[in-house]
Amino acid sequence: MSRNYQKYIQINLKDLFYVVLRKIWIIVLIGCLSSGILFAYSLFSSTNDANVLDVSVRLVNENDVSYAERVRNVNRAKDVLISINALTKQIDSQREYLSKSIIMQIDYTNEAVTSAQVVVCIKDNQVSDADKALFAAYSQELMSGGYLNELAHELGTDQIYLKELISLTRENTNSVSVNYDSDMYSTDAYTIVVKGPNTDFTDSVMERILEEVSVVSKDLNNSIASHSVLVVGKQSCYTFDSATRDLQHLSANRSDALQKQIDAYDTSLNDIASHLGLSNKSNFYSYFSYNDDSWIYTRPSIISTLKSSLKGFIVGAFLVVFIISVNYIFGNRFSTQGKFFGRFPNIRKLGVVKPMKKRSRFAQYIDRRTYDDSELSYEDSYALIAANIKNLTVGMNSIMVTGTVDPTKIKELVDKLKIKADVKESFFKNPSNLASVSDYDCIIIVEQRNYSDCRLVSEEINLISNVDSKLIGALII
Repeated sequence: MSRNYQKYIQINLKDLFYVVLRKIWIIVLIGCLSSGILFAYSLFSSTNDANVLDVSVRLVNENDVSYAERVRNVNRAKDVLISINALTKQIDSQREYLSKSIIMQIDYTNEAVTSAQVVVCIKDNQVSDADKALFAAYSQELMSGGYLNELAHELGTDQIYLKELISLTRENTNSVSVNYDSDMYSTDAYTIVVKGPNTDFTDSVMERILEEVSVVSKDLNNSIASHSVLVVGKQSCYTFDSATRDLQHLSANRSDALQKQIDAYDTSLNDIASHLGLSNKSNFYSYFSYNDDSWIYTRPSIISTLKSSLKGFIVGAFLVVFIISVNYIFGNRFSTQGKFFGRFPNIRKLGVVKPMKKRSRFAQYIDRRTYDDSELSYEDSYALIAANIKNLTVGMNSIMVTGTVDPTKIKELVDKLKIKADVKESFFKNPSNLASVSDYDCIIIVEQRNYSDCRLVSEEINLISNVDSKLIGALII
């Protein structure tokens, strides 16, 4: 019966991590190399750019015309940078507005509106144009009074976002005169409108506004003209508001329009950089700083150069880690027993032989963490593997040991394990050995780290399974 010994491939992230650690010296070496290269380039580049951009000094062999042209280009670049800085601030402000503004949160197809009409009765026309003065005073107090700050704080917003929801208009009443108990009064009407996402919000804001009207009227009685106020109408509803829609669309598109202007300025900077013999606009950003509403020249500090060096180290180290990881995942040779048994999860692990080569303490630590080594001595390690094989082969008289590695190494391993088995060369080196597979009660395969090709191992396992022989497991050397 055929068996499927390779159903899926597992990626052991812990094993991968230790494989990367095993190559730490390569990672550090390449990181240092790329760091040094970028440091040298940054130092050379900064020195060259500094000479070009510092218009206080004339370059060697630079004539009057060339010097004047260089000064003009550098000054043009500074002007462009000032414009970009201003536009960037506007974009930041606009983005903040879009995220915090209440009016941007309103559904203009179902906008909540609360309105109220306030009638102002002015006694005897005591002051010339008292009606105009009162309206101006009420507008000032209601649209910028201290109560707005308190209300905005309670609502968790800012006064500027609250003000754009409130409007105060004066109705045309033609100064109708009314006689109250022999005193003559002229009437004026103000309409107050509050917009918002829902009527609970607009009603609460309107309530505070009307309270403020009552408070302000007492002060204006003394300072401008004697008058009284009366709220004659208040209502709430939901409506479609094209004005809010237009404002929302305009605000949303403004950032894009500003960014297009910045892109156009960036193109200009690249053109200027080309005229000056620089690489691109980044040279200007690196060697000018904004101060007192102008861009001034500043020599690059050693810190900026070291930052470039650090970036080089990170990029170099990351590249090596990436290559090691890709090789671990997609490579055909396995460097640890973890990768082998992740590639062939249905193969029983008979044992992992301790590495024979001399290793540093760090390498020994990594090998133990990836289970390629143990605290056992070589003798105890071989004894443990031999005992495991003996338990799994009870009642089996004939054992074949084969694999894709050098048969001499397999023979040495069998001798050290002191097991009775026939060592056979790989099927791919001696195909006739495959014919004898069915003569054995069980098969053991031996594969070597950093040598055995997983594709050949997979073919080897399939060839064994085709004759329905019992493959009891694998040994890793």
